Amino acid sequence: MLATPSWLAYVGCRTTRERHAQGRGLGVYRVDSTGTWRLIQQVEDLRNPSFLCLHPHQPRLYAIHGDFSEVSSFAIAANGHLEMLGEQTTHGSNPTHLALTASARWLLIANYASGNVASIAVSALGDLGAGAHVLALPGSSGPHAQQDGSHPHQICFTPDGRYAMVPDKGLDKVFALASDDVGGRLDIANSLTMTPGSGPRHMVFHPTLSLAYIVGELDRTVTTVQYDKTNGHLHTTAVRSTVPTGHAHGSAAGIVLSPDGHRLFVSNRGHDSVAMFDVGTDGVLGSTVWLPAGKTPRFITVTPQDGHLLVAREDGHSIAAHQSADTFNELVQTGSPVCIVFQKEKP
Repeated sequence: MLATPSWLAYVGCRTTRERHAQGRGLGVYRVDSTGTWRLIQQVEDLRNPSFLCLHPHQPRLYAIHGDFSEVSSFAIAANGHLEMLGEQTTHGSNPTHLALTASARWLLIANYASGNVASIAVSALGDLGAGAHVLALPGSSGPHAQQDGSHPHQICFTPDGRYAMVPDKGLDKVFALASDDVGGRLDIANSLTMTPGSGPRHMVFHPTLSLAYIVGELDRTVTTVQYDKTNGHLHTTAVRSTVPTGHAHGSAAGIVLSPDGHRLFVSNRGHDSVAMFDVGTDGVLGSTVWLPAGKTPRFITVTPQDGHLLVAREDGHSIAAHQSADTFNELVQTGSPVCIVFQKEKP
């Protein structure tokens, strides 16, 4: 009999030659109470299932296909296995992130290459319908060579669910979008202009304070901002480097807070590290430790059962856990992993 509680981990991996990828698609793992991972299904013939999202109430998983223009939906069987239901257009190109609204009636997708955010209808059973609205993000391009137009990189809902925050790497802005829950329309409620050339990529909200932390991919920084829930306004309070002084190459990528809010983690590609910041009771970032994280730590998250930091090593072709000191223990080998989501296994 399996030890309880156990979890299901869904791992999206890049697959294409253009990305020099070695992934086989979408992997399903059973993670038991000891933290042991075991592959129970491999869904192949998928192009770059690069970011994943679970429905909160229905047995559904959604995957966007990076560098392409589709989002796929899957039914989750009682044993955790996936069955593909179909594909819908993302109404843009190179989708990089997706998230469900608080009501789960709409799936929002950030289309990096085409510079827009799309809302797609979701039925009560979790099935995807037609797109409802596509919003192009306005602004002037930043000074970096990678900033040739709008490049939204994430959909990050505020804790109160009122706004979808969208860091735009190309415009050096973070947009606060209001979503109409009846018709799916998206409107810009507010925006924050960040340091030119910073390239905001991802952000995370503090679990108890009206604060958020934004990763600057291009200048390798983390910016602390105050959040005003009345209008979606963000106000910058501090900026910190995610790499040691003098390290001039690479890019920052993922960001995650420990469940208790006492640690902030940011992954660094090139430096191949995770910056671990102490977080004060006021949300101010304190001392920094750099954890050697393996080759190209693109995606990071924490385990649901114990809050351990996980890193997906895109070019190291493995997933590893930080459990003590500065050591990461490899959990499983898999080609080009770039996203991990967890769901508690049904008894």
